[in-house]
This record gives sequence, structure tokens and C-alpha cells, in this order.
Amino acid sequence: MTSFRKWRGRVAAWLLLPATAVLISVAGPASGAEQAKPGTGSLSTSERTVHPNEKVTVRGRFEPAVPQSAGIGAQPEPAAKPVRIQFRALGSKYWHDARATRAGKAGRFEGRVKIERSGRIRAISDGRTTRAKKVTVRSVTHAHVEKRAKVGQKVTIEGRVAPAGTRRKVTVKVGGDKLRARTNGKGRFVTKWKPNDAGHSRVKVRAAGNLVAKGSKAKAGKVTVFRSAEASWYGPGLYGNGVACGGTLTPSTIGVAHKTMPCGTKLTIRYHGRQVKAKIIDRGPYVAGREFDLTEAVKNKLGMGGIGTILVDR
Repeated sequence: MTSFRKWRGRVAAWLLLPATAVLISVAGPASGAEQAKPGTGSLSTSERTVHPNEKVTVRGRFEPAVPQSAGIGAQPEPAAKPVRIQFRALGSKYWHDARATRAGKAGRFEGRVKIERSGRIRAISDGRTTRAKKVTVRSVTHAHVEKRAKVGQKVTIEGRVAPAGTRRKVTVKVGGDKLRARTNGKGRFVTKWKPNDAGHSRVKVRAAGNLVAKGSKAKAGKVTVFRSAEASWYGPGLYGNGVACGGTLTPSTIGVAHKTMPCGTKLTIRYHGRQVKAKIIDRGPYVAGREFDLTEAVKNKLGMGGIGTILVDR
């Protein structure tokens, strides 16, 4: 009976204790891992879209952690903490360390990271992780084309897209045609275009985007396509006379006669490596098998004899 009374008294005293004391006595002291507060972390990058191998500044802050053994009202730890800035490429499952730095007493950190391909950046410190931020690489395309070609002769268009790596689709527009190509492991591409007509064509290139980088465009330049034509020249005995398109023919007149091309049509004429620019100023020739009549001044600049095969861009 006495033992029962003692036990009942202890229970009554236990019930009068504060709730916090009850929890501590029941749960027992927590381990260090259980007491640690994760805190919040923030991160930002100086650029969201960059060129290949461009460096971005990564800034962020981790809330200083409260010491695990601290009691109620304790202040955060003032000590600096190591921070690892990590990068994960798009399409990859794995993070890798890109930069090591330290967070100051206020929890702030900063570091420079070189970005080679599109991916995400995060920071880790003392078991805490910031939200990842996406950084996209903008590809860079360079291309060029041969400056001159002949009708029926294949023209080479080539270039390079950076960053390299994954094979990338490339579209080339030239002379109303659309050509397809792919980059190799070094980012280089090459394609051939076979022109059917004389004239001038600008070449534009577009590289498609992929997980490595966004797409990009480039101008490869302009190609002039020439065709062959038979030509003669005229002048002596006609100087001082008027020409069909207006004006007077003289020994120094730069011009070309053609039976149908509109007056004033500009031509680029090549002959054995020499080149002259001239306009249609007259009508002729009227000899079978010849398409152009050159003035004496044009003939001399080209170094042509009486009759020859020239190259024209019209």
C-alpha cells in the first residue's frame, strides 16, 4: 500500500512539469545531425546567356548556421565556410566541381566560372545546396565561300561552329538553293554548291541548336558566278559617232555592246586573270557566234586580241 502511494505521488509531480521538460525527458538529447538547421541559400549569375568559354561571376549567400549545441536565442556562427560551385551540363546526370571559394562571415560568396557548354550552376556549403541556375551558351558560327566560280563548277562553302563536340546540323542558303551539312567533332563543316546561272549570290549559314549550345547564324560572303561568251571589239572608224544608249564613242570609252541586254546593265568581265567593270552602252555585234562587242578601251584593259572567249557575270 505504501509503495502504491509513493508511485501515485511521483506520477502527480510528473504531470505538473512544463511541456518542454516533458518532451526533453521523453525524446532524450538529439544527435548533432538532427539539431542542425539546413538554412537557406541563394545564387545568381552575372550572365544567363554567354559565348563559348566566357566566364561568369557567380554570387550567392548561405544563411549562417546556428551552432548545433547552442541553446535558445543563440547567434549564428560567424566563421567563414568553404563553398563549392558546381556545374552540370544539360543532358548529364552528374555535377562536377567548377570552383572552390569561401563564404564570408555574413555567408556571402563569389567566384568566377568558365562556361564551355549550356548547363546549370549551383553551390554547396556545409551540406546545404542552393537552387540551380541555368546558363545557356550561344554558339558562334564562322563561314566563307569562294569569291568566284564558273557556271557548272562546284563552289566550296565551309566553316566552323563553336563550341564543337556533338555533331550539329548546318543549313546553307545560296542562289535560291538550300544545302544541308553537319559539323564534325571539331565543329567544322563543308558543303558544295553547283551554280546553273551567272550572277551574284550571297551565302548565309545557320547552325542548329542542341544541348551544347544555342543555334547561330553567319554570313559567308558573296560568290560571283561567271559564264563563257564569245566577244570581239570595235571602235576605229566609228569614233565621234553616237551609241545606241546615248553618248559619243571615243577611244577612251569604257563600254560593251549587246543586242538585247538593257542599256546601263553593269557587267564584270574577266579575261586571262584580268578584270574590268563596264556597262551596256550600244547594240551589237551582228556577226554570228559573237555575243559582245567591247570598246577599244575595254579590250586594251583586258589584254585581249581581236576575238576571244571572255567570262561575264550576266
